[in-house]
Amino acid sequence: MSSETSKLILKASLPRTGDLSFVGRFHHNFGFEAGLFEYLLDQKDMWGEKLFYVNEGQFSKWVEQGKHKIREIPVVAGSSGFPAAELEPVSKSDFDACFGHSDPIDLNITKGGNVAHHILKAGDSVSLKDAIDRNGLAVHVGGYVTAMKWLHYSTTSFLAVFVINSKDGLSGVINDPSLSVFQQPASVPRNVKSALQIWEYTVESSSLTLSQVFDTSTYGVTSRLVWVPAKYTGGEHGSDSGSESGVLSGIFTDGSLHFFGIHAQSAASAESAPSTTYHKVTKPSWSISLSAERKNHTSPIPLTAFDFLDHERVVVGTLDGAIAEFSLPSSNSPHNDDIHIPSFVTYITDSMITSVCVSDVNASKVMLVNTATAQSFAIQYDQIRQGRVELGYTISTLQPLYHRTYRIFVYPDSAESIGYTFARYPHQKHSLLLKTELISTFHVSEYLNHPFAVVGNTCGDVYVMNIGRKIFGMPKAHNKLVVPLKIWTLYKAPGESGLTLSGDYIPVTPDRNEVMSTFTPPEVVISAAAWNENFQGSSTYAFGTYTGLLVLERLDPVLI
Repeated sequence: MSSETSKLILKASLPRTGDLSFVGRFHHNFGFEAGLFEYLLDQKDMWGEKLFYVNEGQFSKWVEQGKHKIREIPVVAGSSGFPAAELEPVSKSDFDACFGHSDPIDLNITKGGNVAHHILKAGDSVSLKDAIDRNGLAVHVGGYVTAMKWLHYSTTSFLAVFVINSKDGLSGVINDPSLSVFQQPASVPRNVKSALQIWEYTVESSSLTLSQVFDTSTYGVTSRLVWVPAKYTGGEHGSDSGSESGVLSGIFTDGSLHFFGIHAQSAASAESAPSTTYHKVTKPSWSISLSAERKNHTSPIPLTAFDFLDHERVVVGTLDGAIAEFSLPSSNSPHNDDIHIPSFVTYITDSMITSVCVSDVNASKVMLVNTATAQSFAIQYDQIRQGRVELGYTISTLQPLYHRTYRIFVYPDSAESIGYTFARYPHQKHSLLLKTELISTFHVSEYLNHPFAVVGNTCGDVYVMNIGRKIFGMPKAHNKLVVPLKIWTLYKAPGESGLTLSGDYIPVTPDRNEVMSTFTPPEVVISAAAWNENFQGSSTYAFGTYTGLLVLERLDPVLI
């Protein structure tokens, strides 16, 4: 719905004369939607002075008062519509024998000259509060971390972590051909083992408990986990009302998109003492693959990217440059063979689709599609064949993320910088947020919509920054207002075999002219990061590394 321009400008000019410079940029970037201008000015007042943290109590009040809007998703009572995954219970000893052993992590934790030394075995954790007075913990998860994601809007916070292992160690994992983009048949023996872990985060005590482990080695490895955007409330496949239900998805190296129904029982609601359960996945809850349309192909075309249109539809990208839409099972739709047939398949380019990101813009949807060629596209979902513009391409294969409050796509526009473009004009030049060494992971809130981003690179650096300060700032002071803060550095000191985790805060300039060499030991690479998507603990983030070290911290200073 459009609003009257005269009323927008008039209202802005009376109480907020200092913001007139923002009006023109607002109209250009956001259009003339009624009420949006006032809403974003309130966002500026709420978040403008905050550099690095979320005040959880204040944030919850803003949401209750309607000052801050979160992502709206359907609430599904009872069954999600996805079939139950077929699981085979296994003992911990049998799982360990199959998955393999993880070496202990020799870790020094430092801050302000203080040093705490720890040897972390698989499953061990150490409080950062005791070590360096940081409100978090470090955990050895028992495998090399490739992906993680928090379950959204859950009563108890659950963190899904994907880990891999190999008898040849980290060097064997990095060079294993099964981790390429080319499809690996299930019949081929896999040297790399994989598992999906579900961790329960207790906010009050800042502790992590391993709840469930699923052996997914049959299907290969994934580097991205996504929960289906819906909230399922109890009764799922006979589970009781004390469980948190969700459907987790990821594209694996067998070339298919697999879905896993997860029913996590919190320790508070469990009648017996909490214990970790182990299962081997013999059949996922649901799988999507795309048959080859070209005559010289006999096997399915590997899927390489995906994103959800909603909780009942998903768009996938393929190795040969096509995108396709599939319907998902739901409680309102019957299960039949037609649901495995794509709603459409259209070819975009002659090379691999590296990422697909769906945004909601003006009652429509815009898909950002990155490819392995020197081409990227923004495609209007309602007019796929004609509603298309070409974008500046990126060599980064990281998944772009859409921020629903600011209506921007956030993603690395090159190997060593990250920025954003407005969904209204995705073909315009990227606005720089941070320039650093090779960016290996990042995350912005996909449900709570706060303005903070966490970024990790191959040099072991982790940054937190407020994106909104640049969007709402004066044009000439944009880069000075972002002020990224380096909050962690993981490195190997010369002559030492162990790792050092430095917790010293280091402010940096987002547009520095030089970056260091990105040839670093693989042990220090930050491989995954994610914000907590729940109100309780909304200032919490986590990141993982290829050593198996997972660090979690709650940033709200009121709680420290």
